[in-house]
Amino acid sequence: MADDWELLYHPLSGRGEYVRLLFVEKGIEFKDTTDPQVIAKVREGKLDGFPVMFPPVLCNGDFHLAQTPTICKYLGKKFGMYPDNETDEWRADQLNATIHDFIGEGRLSFHGLHPTMTYYNQIEETKPYIERFVNERLPVWLKHFEAVLKENNGGKGFLFGETVTYVDLGLMQALRATESQFPDAWNNADYIPTLKSYKDRMCSRPRLAAYFKSDKCRPFEGNSMM
Repeated sequence: MADDWELLYHPLSGRGEYVRLLFVEKGIEFKDTTDPQVIAKVREGKLDGFPVMFPPVLCNGDFHLAQTPTICKYLGKKFGMYPDNETDEWRADQLNATIHDFIGEGRLSFHGLHPTMTYYNQIEETKPYIERFVNERLPVWLKHFEAVLKENNGGKGFLFGETVTYVDLGLMQALRATESQFPDAWNNADYIPTLKSYKDRMCSRPRLAAYFKSDKCRPFEGNSMM
């Protein structure tokens, strides 16, 4: 398979950003396709090849792959950002799924009235859901990530082993989304000092830091942790 990478996603950060960051970290070029007509083909099931439901979709020739956690795991293995033993491989897979469960629950709190209706059509109705997520659920998730991080070298390095993996990039992006969406809750979360240091350390990696400062990095939407 020729490495002719293309990402199909909306012109926003969202779930597609988790995929983009893998390319950025490795310095690998890809085509970032945000054409509404192409995205419509994905959502309408008209994309050629093995059926996919929703963007983001990773394309390489006639190979198409959807579901953000699956894409990230696939590229992590493809790009050498993968645990070096079976135990860590499956622990990484578990954590990868947990990270995207976290984002999914956070997103849903902004759509308490209807999961597919725009947030801006349910702002008042969904406020109690957001407050509950911030006050009751957010600390549970963040404390778990803090505990997982500390399992490897006391949280001073990466999540697994001695090198960065696809899960490190996923957790970093989830934490960036958390800080952006809930700045007060993040700043007051003094129970996750190791996690905060980890987020800053990851964001300072040269290629990532340059990307975050560039026009290529799209801002968070300000709703749904996306």
